[in-house]
Amino acid sequence: MRKRLLLIGGGLVALAALVAGGGYIAYKAGLFRSTKTERGQTLGVNEASTPQAAPRRRTQPSWPVFRYDAFRTGFNPGAHARPPFSVVWKRGLYRDGYLEAPAVTADGVIVYASYGKSFGSDLFAADALKGRLLWHKHFRHPANFAGSPGIGGGRAYITSHDGNIRVYDLRTGRLAWRMKIAAAESPPIVAGNLVYFGDGPSGGGDGHFRAVDVRTHRVVWSYRAAGNISSGAALTRTTAYFSSYGGSVYALDRFTGRLRWRTAVQGPSGGSVPFYSTPALAGGNLILGGNDGSIYALDARTGSQRWRSGGSGYVYSSAAVWHGRAFIGDFGGSFHALSVRTGNELWSKQLGPILGSATVIDGIVYISALRPATTYGFDARTGREVWRFPDGQFSPIIADEGDVWLVGKAHVYRLAERRARAAPGGPLPGVDW
Repeated sequence: MRKRLLLIGGGLVALAALVAGGGYIAYKAGLFRSTKTERGQTLGVNEASTPQAAPRRRTQPSWPVFRYDAFRTGFNPGAHARPPFSVVWKRGLYRDGYLEAPAVTADGVIVYASYGKSFGSDLFAADALKGRLLWHKHFRHPANFAGSPGIGGGRAYITSHDGNIRVYDLRTGRLAWRMKIAAAESPPIVAGNLVYFGDGPSGGGDGHFRAVDVRTHRVVWSYRAAGNISSGAALTRTTAYFSSYGGSVYALDRFTGRLRWRTAVQGPSGGSVPFYSTPALAGGNLILGGNDGSIYALDARTGSQRWRSGGSGYVYSSAAVWHGRAFIGDFGGSFHALSVRTGNELWSKQLGPILGSATVIDGIVYISALRPATTYGFDARTGREVWRFPDGQFSPIIADEGDVWLVGKAHVYRLAERRARAAPGGPLPGVDW
């Protein structure tokens, strides 16, 4: 009897060890959901499953906000330029500094901002097709720009570490209005009469996400998050989504600020996951990178975790989404192509450390690496490299129809298909890629 009990006990111990090992493997694969969701006014439908309307043909280039659109997809379906490219024009900075955030363009104007503590930061607006500088603003520290501008209604919006959101006439650079709220680097997005952004980078702000009326310049609503916010908002018809350094992802009614859901995410080690990444919406999912080195997908309606995919370093990047695929890089240098539905890896590349976010143009996904400072183009389906450019640390290509711009470390370039006729003045000699 004693021998039988010992055998049974030993079997139970072995079974427990097997279950524990399998459980750990399953957790690493993201099969167990280590999240806690608080729900408020949850919608009956998943608005992130609704396809976005095809853009109307424009006479002027348009990539008006960080990640192109309200879903923050990083994909412009109206852009069709393909490499190899020639450089049509190239603009540098006036002072010491670098271009940390992607440019935006609308109504024939491209707007971009530099970050520099020694001599301050600069905001530029240039003719998007010809490269001619239209206006320029210089600011001393601490008015540093770490996020992309946003364009809406013929005006350029930008947040700053000095606590101001500044709004300029897009063509003239005239200050339309300025509002001091809190230190911020969240990329603003304008929808209707509201501009949305968060605050609270390290050393300033207090972790509020706000909607401000662009006509009255008054805060319509403000929501206090757990932790600082660098994320921008992804928007559906009724909902605003963002993430915070406090380890949570939020969905709010975008007109009232009332909570739809809040999901606190724990990583594989069991700790709270800080988020810098701006969410992207696709296939009913909200996809974003975590500072624990993982990529997460949450149900956009309920906030429940759908999958987790492990990376090789913290993920500041935002995902680009295209035809059921999500593309995102990590600081360990891995660039991932994942299934939007399951999170399974479709292909990957090992590059230098990645901080910026990918974009997809006509079936080619572009990503920049810090070291060496290079922008790569890969076939979005297969991962085959089709192009590379010797600049671009944080921000790859933005494009519309046949027009392409690339933001390097300290230069902005307009590129043209080599076979296409370039703008007046022609491409720069000896700089074809």
